[in-house]
Amino acid sequence: MHEQRMKDVNDALEERVTRALEQAPNVTIPADFAARVAAQVPVRPLVAVRVPRYGLLAAQIGMGVLVFALVVVAMHSTGRGVFGIALEWVLCAELVALAVWLGGAKGLIVPDA
Repeated sequence: MHEQRMKDVNDALEERVTRALEQAPNVTIPADFAARVAAQVPVRPLVAVRVPRYGLLAAQIGMGVLVFALVVVAMHSTGRGVFGIALEWVLCAELVALAVWLGGAKGLIVPDA
């Protein structure tokens, strides 16, 4: 008899717990809740971060190296062989390509949107 009574109590308790868990809570959020929370947040100072532009620096150094190489090739190509002329044209093309790329990177050719 005691066991039957304990089982009935446990079943009733389980049923109450199940009903309590299945019942959806009534949640209401005040209209000014977001404004109040935002007002409590401390204001952080803005920090300006400079983005490193290693590609731009490498291109500028490459242009300097190309100008130096063009001067050296121009000084030593007195015979004006095919190899010397081809090398000068290749170096000039690389220099022009870097100049166009640098001009675009700084917004000189294509303006920033």
